[in-house]
Amino acid sequence: MEKTERLIREINQIHAQYSTDYFETGKVEKVNLSRTLANVPTAHILSYRLNLHEAINDYLFFADIKDIHFYYRVKTAERIFDKINRYLARQNQYPVNNILNDIFGARGILPSECIGEIFNAFGRIQR
Repeated sequence: MEKTERLIREINQIHAQYSTDYFETGKVEKVNLSRTLANVPTAHILSYRLNLHEAINDYLFFADIKDIHFYYRVKTAERIFDKINRYLARQNQYPVNNILNDIFGARGILPSECIGEIFNAFGRIQR
């Protein structure tokens, strides 16, 4: 359980640090991701994805996760285009941060006897 909590904490810290490094340097224009896809340039989304893809190993190297088994991926540009096109075709429009909240994904590898304990812990957190 401790490793799972630490992995989640470290991934959240990496996200916060990456976001600060990416958006707060003044090198890129800030875009309000609570706007709909029609109002956020696709080039901006793809630039963010490419930068994340190139930088994620550096962030993970310094994280306290060396003893935790997990896999991660950065969504491919092709899959992002597919998702954008699917959502643009819909009548109802949603904020970009709701649609593309899976550009980075991590999956922990856990012993099966830990699953029940983790579900219980998440249940307590969500209440």
